[in-house]
Amino acid sequence: MKPLNFKVATLAAMLATALTGCSGDDGQDGKDGTPGEPGQPGNPGLIVADSAKSLEVTVTDIALGEHTQVNFSVVNEQDLPVAGLDKFGFLLSGLELGQDGDANAWKLLASESCPASKYSGCGTLVDNKDGTYSYQFDRDVTAESAFTIADDKSLRLVVRSGGEEVGSTEVAYANLIHDFRPDGNTPSYSKNVVTEENCVSCHDDLAFHGGKYTEVETCVACHADNKVGEEALFTNLAHRLHIGKIAAPVGGCDNCHNEAGEASDFANWKRVPTIASCATCHADVDFKTGANHVGGPREDNSACAVCHSEAMIETNHLSTYQGQISRRENVHLTVTDARMVAAPQAQANIDAGLDTDQTGYVQLTVDIRDRDGQSMNLQLDKADFFYYSEFYINWGGHDMGMERGKILRVFTNKELYPGYVDTPIVLNYENGETTFEIGPFELTDTFDGDLTDSYGMVTPRIWFCMDAQGEKLESCKETSSVWGQGAAGFNWLHFFDEQGMLSERPRRQVVTNEKCGSCHGMTERDSDGMAQMTLNCRSCHPVTKTDSAFFGTTCASGSIDKDGDGQLDEQIMLKSLRPRGERDWTTASNAGEECLACHNANNPPTQVIRDAHTKQGDADYVEQLTMSHPDHKVWIHAMHANNRANQGGEGWVRNVAYSADLANCVKCHEGDSFDAKYLVGRKPLALDLDYMDSYDGLDPDNGKDTSGNKRYAVDAKADAYVSPTAAVCLSCHGKRAPEAGEDRRQVRKEVVAHMKQNGAQFGVTEGEYTGEESCAVCHNLDNLKSVHGLN
Repeated sequence: MKPLNFKVATLAAMLATALTGCSGDDGQDGKDGTPGEPGQPGNPGLIVADSAKSLEVTVTDIALGEHTQVNFSVVNEQDLPVAGLDKFGFLLSGLELGQDGDANAWKLLASESCPASKYSGCGTLVDNKDGTYSYQFDRDVTAESAFTIADDKSLRLVVRSGGEEVGSTEVAYANLIHDFRPDGNTPSYSKNVVTEENCVSCHDDLAFHGGKYTEVETCVACHADNKVGEEALFTNLAHRLHIGKIAAPVGGCDNCHNEAGEASDFANWKRVPTIASCATCHADVDFKTGANHVGGPREDNSACAVCHSEAMIETNHLSTYQGQISRRENVHLTVTDARMVAAPQAQANIDAGLDTDQTGYVQLTVDIRDRDGQSMNLQLDKADFFYYSEFYINWGGHDMGMERGKILRVFTNKELYPGYVDTPIVLNYENGETTFEIGPFELTDTFDGDLTDSYGMVTPRIWFCMDAQGEKLESCKETSSVWGQGAAGFNWLHFFDEQGMLSERPRRQVVTNEKCGSCHGMTERDSDGMAQMTLNCRSCHPVTKTDSAFFGTTCASGSIDKDGDGQLDEQIMLKSLRPRGERDWTTASNAGEECLACHNANNPPTQVIRDAHTKQGDADYVEQLTMSHPDHKVWIHAMHANNRANQGGEGWVRNVAYSADLANCVKCHEGDSFDAKYLVGRKPLALDLDYMDSYDGLDPDNGKDTSGNKRYAVDAKADAYVSPTAAVCLSCHGKRAPEAGEDRRQVRKEVVAHMKQNGAQFGVTEGEYTGEESCAVCHNLDNLKSVHGLN
């Protein structure tokens, strides 16, 4: 309490007494005066946020100079001011326009953060307690020799917020990107080669350096040549981490460099060639000495565009698939009709005597059409410009009824094997349309019963031969380089039933071509809206008969006992899953689900057994087979999670580094198609547990070896089954991180036990299988969204 001044108080009392004695007051109250005007309302107290889930920063003004000051405000998701924050980061960069062929480049002027750390200092941060703040840079930003500030130049301020608690919640990091000019005018140019939209097509989000930096615009502003070494320059860093390692083709620059969001400079890769950017891919070129460079040595970028024009660069990089688009247009192998019939009509099928009252035959009609959609009036099996023309067909509805269905191989490069490569049977040829009859298809199923009223699917796989100019079709028998001068035809997926082709798809949409193609590469055709996603099937299915280096990795294969210890040797000579450099020279998908014709629950896993990645006697043999199953819904999950038995070994080339969060189901799935209810009552996955019991090996030096019990994948016979929901969930959740000394990750026993407690069955016989999984009771859609962070 403030002390009372005794002298002042005494004087006041004496004056009051004196005035009373002299007033002449009669002691009556006076009349009330006239009421005054109403007063102005008082200002209410400022309301500031006591919690926040997110922060939004707004820069109000920037004063550049020796002591550059930034004034900014912060509000929460309810637009309430947030006071009391003390963790911020500040980056300031300037954009220098390139001269003599150099690319425009950001130069870092300052990088500071509060509180200070061993990596950066903190200037002066002032909290005005009302949601507004000011920050004065510790460093003189005008002293940077790599950049001179001028009124008309573009600058970029990055303000990092988050990483601290507001109320009881820790707010996530976020980066505000504020581009400006010193004179206050809007920048006429800010270099944006790639944007977040480009990156998140594969990644869920960007979060580097402990999650503090979340925007690609931040990365380019800091990874500048006046701040970091050559290896850490953003262009070099991004190329080194992606080229040859991501799922899209090498050389397909437009996988990342496309006009998404605000990527105004997306075409820089072909418009502004520089030594630094080109060398990240063309590592064999020494620009200083001129080695492997037709133009000889180059000291700078001044002459690059003289030879390397935009059109030339685009052609050299993208012609491997853009050129293929033009080539592919020459031939359309068009399915005009498909239907299931109860009994065969082709004499060869009648004579085969395979028809029963529980089988059916598919009649498939195909027309060869030119780029204008006109029939070529050619019988398909007599056209000599096809290197292969194959149709993958299955019947049975959602789960399909047969292991690999039936494959009509009109022309093929496959090794002859009865039941796998059969002579095509022509039922009819009329008006340019060839009708084939394929079968028999089983119309009864152990688990699904009568399949007569179901539906089927058919998809082609095509390669045809052309001249070197890609203008004329050419006989494959006369073409010296089939692969160099050919083209992969467009692939279509069709559904059909007993009446014919279905105009509407009978299956729910699980994935789309666009979602898969966002990472794997995609070709879009404006003429019909079709989008084809690249599928490099040969990454998994190499042609081992002509490729001795990869003998033992495809349909006819198996490990051998080289050291004579009585055990099959571990086979790790696997073909790399890394992408090739040619987009669309490989099989292309137009629905992302054609694989189901072969990759279904009926098809037991064989490759990981043949190559001894798992074998009878292993404690986790059944579980390893489950996670290595070719069934589409297991195969895709397990491959991306790196959980197949042939993945996870140190240095193995089949390891997959998935670029997004595995828990983000909607990254691949359409809508709520990941709901566990869709797996209830589905067909169990087939296993062949004794597949290798009688295998005695092949000669790895002889690709034509047919001695001994040659094990084909199509030899597999189901003798055990696994519950479908458990198999799908195990494909992601079934393994833990590698432990010291382990060559591959081990199955999590506690996960398997949990599944078994809720009805899952692993490796049981047909008679033992009950199909009584209760997973969806607890793991309903709401639960799945919650535990996967999708709410």
